[in-house]
Amino acid sequence: MDRPFFTVRYSRCAVVLIAVLAISAALDTVAWYHTINRLEATTQTAMATARENGWTIEATPLRKGGWPFGAWVELDRLETAHATRTAAPYDAGWAGEHIRLGGSWIHLLRSGLPLSLTGHQAARLVLDGNILTALASNLQIRLRNPGNLTFSVPQLELALSGRWPDRQFSLLSLSGRLIRFPEAQAGATRLGINVNAAKVTGFPLPYGFASDLQNAHLAIALTAPPTSAGLSLLDATSYGRLLLQDASASPATTSPDNRIILAGPLNLPDYDGTLTLTVTRWHELAAHLLERPEIQSRLSPDLQEMLRKLLQKTSIPSGMREQPLSLSVPVINGRMTPDAQVTSALISQHFQSP
Repeated sequence: MDRPFFTVRYSRCAVVLIAVLAISAALDTVAWYHTINRLEATTQTAMATARENGWTIEATPLRKGGWPFGAWVELDRLETAHATRTAAPYDAGWAGEHIRLGGSWIHLLRSGLPLSLTGHQAARLVLDGNILTALASNLQIRLRNPGNLTFSVPQLELALSGRWPDRQFSLLSLSGRLIRFPEAQAGATRLGINVNAAKVTGFPLPYGFASDLQNAHLAIALTAPPTSAGLSLLDATSYGRLLLQDASASPATTSPDNRIILAGPLNLPDYDGTLTLTVTRWHELAAHLLERPEIQSRLSPDLQEMLRKLLQKTSIPSGMREQPLSLSVPVINGRMTPDAQVTSALISQHFQSP
């Protein structure tokens, strides 16, 4: 007896479905092998280049994974170290719990190669006697090309020590971009950095102060020097000037419109130059700062009273827009010396609004 029509029809659909799944699996497998070979080659090249540049690297053997939903290679317990040498005068180290290069097909099809650093990550840099320690987890990096990467991390903890005063602070919801032009001509940008942080806790300030900030932004460009003597990313002699395009933030307990902005060029490697400090809605900010106990404890009662009277004298009439306050801040050997300029502005009453 002949089979019913619907049975034949469903049998044909099943055959077509099986054929489609088989072809998809075969294509997925081919794509997986091709991508894995590329990721392995990228990882081995990066590690070989790092060893040539003086880094020692220890890690578990490279593992492959991701099929059928993606492709990646992984390393566990990565430990790297770099000792000071003439071409790269710094000590550095990095310990990573888990590193993955690659991801799902959706992430791989987007622009850039994803690099995930999950688990505990710790880095240490010693440069000219200054020590910087960084702790993070779940750091996400996207490599668009060897000289262009973007990154994001929920929280980055930083600690300063050595010649620097011992200070610790954290950056929350940090993201940014780094661009390199190793072959840049003299005067052109060799390294560019753009970073944003939603919040900064315990940011160190002069005279032992610390402050919480919000909506922090940093944009700098480092230009190539007249001669190509230095080629290390962290060596100041590798650059001619540091162009501080924008270093700005708002105090955490004030309006986001209260912005403290620092910008200007510095000559390298001496870090000499003049920066411009701009404060918007400075009158409100100054009144807020005078109410902070840690600042009151450093000022005599007479000085506090004088500053309050100065703020009253320079108060902004209702309906008028307050003009930003700008000061020139000389920088010598990386140290800002604003006291003389601030005193001069106070004496000459530059704080008065037009």
